[in-house]
Amino acid sequence: MRHTAQWWAERVAEFAQTGDARAVARRHGVNEATLVWWRSELRRRAREGAVPRLLPVVVRTGPPRVPAVQTCELEVFVEIGATRMTMRGAVSAEHLAAVVSASTRSC
Repeated sequence: MRHTAQWWAERVAEFAQTGDARAVARRHGVNEATLVWWRSELRRRAREGAVPRLLPVVVRTGPPRVPAVQTCELEVFVEIGATRMTMRGAVSAEHLAAVVSASTRSC
C-alpha cells in the first residue's frame, strides 16, 4: 500500500513525540528505515518550500517624533527559514533586495 506524504508526516510526528522509530514503524506496518527516510525528506521539503515569514508592522498614531538631529537610520529584520538577519543604519532598497535574494539561494 502506498501512503501519501501527509500520512507519513503524521507517522513522523508520532515518531518525534515518542522517540521510538522501531515501535512506530511496527505499529503501522512499515519499514523503520522508510520512516526515518521520510523524516529527512519532509525536513528537506520544508526547507525548500520555506517562504519568507512576514512580521507584523505596528503603526503608531499621533505626531511623528523628530529627533534633534535628522538621521536616516533604519532597522530591518529579515527571517527566511532558519536564517535571521538584522540590518541597522542606512539600508537602501537595492541592498535589501540583494541580501534577501542571496539568502534564498541554496549553497
